[in-house]
Amino acid sequence: MKMHRYIESLLGASVLIALMSAAPARATEVEGYTFTNAAQEITQLFWLAETASACGWAAPDEATKFKLFAVRFLSAHLSEANQRALISLVTESRYEVGVRRAAEEGARENCGSRRWQLGWASYKQAADDNEKVF
Repeated sequence: MKMHRYIESLLGASVLIALMSAAPARATEVEGYTFTNAAQEITQLFWLAETASACGWAAPDEATKFKLFAVRFLSAHLSEANQRALISLVTESRYEVGVRRAAEEGARENCGSRRWQLGWASYKQAADDNEKVF
């Protein structure tokens, strides 16, 4: 159990480093796009990645890569203050654990859902296609 927590803390630190060192995205702040909007969307995208991992549609490293892209993409459309708030949200120690737990608890129902599997495949493809942009 201690090793699991240690790995989670390392993952959190690596996420923060990757986000802070990422090249600036080629987007601009979208008027009216708030932290609240981004927080809801990032939670949904993290949940989708965790569900894909729990269901075997994605390897854990693919899910992590997708989550990093999602943060970069959404951050690119936020003000600097809201970018910092979003990064703070996703690197908070309990955030990712909570999203993962929600995905694992719903896996029994969601792994058989064609909707979620196609959603994952579509969003993953879009992220892969735009990896160099954001």
